[in-house]
Amino acid sequence: MQCEKCRQPGSKQYLLLLLILAFSLPSYGQLPKVLKDAGDALKTGTETMRSLNVFIDATKRTTAQFNKSVKVVKSNSPAPAVPADQVTKPKYKKGEFTNFKWEPIAYFDGQIFPSMVISMANYNGDIDNAFMNSVKSSALGFRFLSDKSYIPVKWEIESSDKSYFDKVSGDFMSQQAGQEVYFMPNIPWNMSTLTKQISSSPINIIFRVFDEDGNKSEKSIPLFMRSINDCIYRYHEQKFDFLFTAFIQEQHPEIDKILKEALNTKLVSAISGYQGDDVNTILQVAAIWKVLHDRGFQYSSVTTTSTNSTNIIASQAVRTFDNSMKTNQANCVDGTVVFASLLRAINISTVMVLTHNHCFLGFYTSRKKNKILYLETTMLSNADIIDQVKPPSKKNQAYVDQFMQAVKYASNKEYPEYKAANDLVEIDVDYYRNFVRPLPF
Repeated sequence: MQCEKCRQPGSKQYLLLLLILAFSLPSYGQLPKVLKDAGDALKTGTETMRSLNVFIDATKRTTAQFNKSVKVVKSNSPAPAVPADQVTKPKYKKGEFTNFKWEPIAYFDGQIFPSMVISMANYNGDIDNAFMNSVKSSALGFRFLSDKSYIPVKWEIESSDKSYFDKVSGDFMSQQAGQEVYFMPNIPWNMSTLTKQISSSPINIIFRVFDEDGNKSEKSIPLFMRSINDCIYRYHEQKFDFLFTAFIQEQHPEIDKILKEALNTKLVSAISGYQGDDVNTILQVAAIWKVLHDRGFQYSSVTTTSTNSTNIIASQAVRTFDNSMKTNQANCVDGTVVFASLLRAINISTVMVLTHNHCFLGFYTSRKKNKILYLETTMLSNADIIDQVKPPSKKNQAYVDQFMQAVKYASNKEYPEYKAANDLVEIDVDYYRNFVRPLPF
């Protein structure tokens, strides 16, 4: 059986020539090395061209494979200084460039998440892999593969709906032949438009590549602009669950009103964060609990997004603090967001505890962070303890009892059970607020 490589055009002649050259060397002992070098060269060349003609399906790669094989370049990266005689001019024929291959990049299964774009716009945390670097830039860009080094091109990305962003353009130069490159420019998104995106809608993005002579290759891809309330928390095996912290809005103007009402409950003499002891911290959270209960907050189990989660991508509908205040409704994530917003406003440190199917709040009782309690926020609308109390003078104690019931359930039952099942992750809100900006309200 003839092997695949021997059927390559011209390969027989190439190997014959190498044999002739090998036998003309002073020592026949060098023949095996020459043949090995020839085989390696032919193999490398064949694999490069095969990759150039047909891209590997990027959606089937793991993050580890991506980080190993892909170089990510951003638009603010300095262009390489290349002598003119080393630059390769792009070749163009019948509407396509022939000495390099390119295709548009749009992460997240062709979907754009405004909550992610906004919250990661100024992300300055440590990013230790190429994939996260490419996501941070915009999640829109170009995938290049060339069989020559240093091929300069011009590029453009344009939105069909100018309210999202207008045309953005620049220059790019590939550097190493055979190196797969993701070029991820910064997209000048209109953040105000993204903030108002309350439902999903289609959007067309046009990608263009030019040479200096004006030859152009253009590709348009339809994408889906998701709702501002849709939070992506996993893409392939890469987790983005820290993005839930973007829905926490500790500077919302309604917070001052709630804190004033909490003070009026007389459960505490001041809303002072960690300026008292552990009991004082707990009573401040209980006072906030009472205010929200009396405002009529109801548990709502709505978590589905405009597009169902798959094994590739997972997202959930989340109400911001602002949304929850307007509707008086909250699911487990929403309720955690509400309490985290309020407690962060008075400098009480919180965590979001996430499991495969649930979310609840953790809060530290002192500035030392040596003790943490957990709170099941979905029990906020329960009224069985409160309704059983008749004398008004005992109502406050009933609210505290109801609150402590929710604390004991989360701290003594939920958390230990999920922990034992290795089914939880704790998102430190203080830590991620250093990197993830809150969504505007």
